[in-house]
Amino acid sequence: MDTEKIPLPVLVVGAGPTGLALATELRRQGITCRIIDRSLDRPAHQARAVAMWPGALDVLARHGTAADVIDAGVRMTAARYWSGARNVATVRLGDWRNGGPTMLGITQPAVESVMIAKLRELGVAVEWRTELVGLTDHGDRVDVRLDGPGGLEELSVAWVVGCDGAHSSVRELSGIPFAGRTYTQSFILGDGAVSGPVPSGEAHYHLHPDGVLVLVSLPGGELRVFADATTAGALDTAPGVEDLQRLADERAPYRLEIKDLRWSTRFPVHMRQAAAYRSGRCLLAGDAAHVHSPAGGQGLNTGIQDAANLGWKLALILNGHGDAEQLLDSYEAERSPVAAQVLRAAHQQTRLWTVRSPVARFLRDTLLGLLGSAGLLERRFVPALTQDDLDYSKSPVVGSRGGRRAIGARGLPDVTVTPLRGGDPVLLSSLLADPRHTLLVMPGMDPLTLLPDLEPLSDRVVPRVLVSKGSAYGEPYRVPGGFAAQGPLRGAKLILVRPDGYVADAVTDGDVARLIAPLTAEGSSPRVRA
Repeated sequence: MDTEKIPLPVLVVGAGPTGLALATELRRQGITCRIIDRSLDRPAHQARAVAMWPGALDVLARHGTAADVIDAGVRMTAARYWSGARNVATVRLGDWRNGGPTMLGITQPAVESVMIAKLRELGVAVEWRTELVGLTDHGDRVDVRLDGPGGLEELSVAWVVGCDGAHSSVRELSGIPFAGRTYTQSFILGDGAVSGPVPSGEAHYHLHPDGVLVLVSLPGGELRVFADATTAGALDTAPGVEDLQRLADERAPYRLEIKDLRWSTRFPVHMRQAAAYRSGRCLLAGDAAHVHSPAGGQGLNTGIQDAANLGWKLALILNGHGDAEQLLDSYEAERSPVAAQVLRAAHQQTRLWTVRSPVARFLRDTLLGLLGSAGLLERRFVPALTQDDLDYSKSPVVGSRGGRRAIGARGLPDVTVTPLRGGDPVLLSSLLADPRHTLLVMPGMDPLTLLPDLEPLSDRVVPRVLVSKGSAYGEPYRVPGGFAAQGPLRGAKLILVRPDGYVADAVTDGDVARLIAPLTAEGSSPRVRA
């Protein structure tokens, strides 16, 4: 079958934050896709995820939805750890006014609502009550069978991406193992009207000998109550006000009154990671590829960044550029280690929550106190949770100077630059939010010398060339004095920035041909027109 005649380039299975982010990135790249979900609709009140960190917010900023998401959330300022009546450690989560966002408290349905509206603007509506029930990978296409409101539908697609959670149909139908284990503890949570001394913007972790009790501020003045409740009921029964009140009375050192619950649930916790992120033309992202304890609030964030990483790579392949195998290998090479680290960190936090031995509890509390008073929790613990400067330097599609975020301590300052052809001053980061690769021509490099190599390029490879002075080629900007790159980018004359904001590579001379060679190579996968 000629893949140019395949009617659908990408089928996204699952309309949670991961699937919505992937579909949005594909549409930004000009790629046609469909997104399906077997749910009747996303329940507006049910949400296990309530935390968003800067790495995921950066993705949403590129999609144009971060401001609306921030407005719908509560800006978190501190996490307090309690042992009995003692506040043994406090983690400051950052200064939103001066230091930029750290943790945003927001329910998953609120995030999804903003993302769904954006996707609709881009011409794609979620197809609810539509389930993937069959899948056959033929090597040059995937034949799928969908069961939706109109009955069974069969079609061929170029790529299928499973963003359909821990019980992923794509993963199961592709035969990808999902190794790991399930914790012996079960947990309960409830969101609603809860009165108590938990200030807005704070999360309290009560490390009780019988189990953890977590209280998290939610938008609108509500609180989330989350607890280890292994012996408190069967998994198929949702906890009531009295169940959570009893645990709050036993484990909190101050009075909490649980007045009403908007929703509640009881669930087990798994720690699993897919053996591979790809089988042929089927790929996995988000919870379909990795699940873990909710400790640290990383699940939603890791999935959104999976989508951002995969989306531009699929688009490049579908537009006939780059080596398909190398690009897809790089997706797993870049994202699997991140998920593995998240799994380890979440597991360690869960163990810290559930320490029972008096000696181990004493050691834990002492260590937390020392780390907190020395500020090490803010300097070491919080940066790992933010996921805003990941290390992709070992990726097969990253050069020796690439692999870190373009804007940051190891790269470029986020300075205000002024368009020389008219227009308002803008932050450099806003220019790098373009959905395709951007070539930065640094001070001291004449862009006219690059013309022989740049002029033949398709605008889908390098749509914009940003230069630091007036020129007949590219988009010129005046940069502030003292503008200089740091770390691996120090001394670079040309910097190629990927659509996800990470540096592909940089050179200290004018060898632009070498810099962009990985993009211009013809892919090993046939082109599929968007």
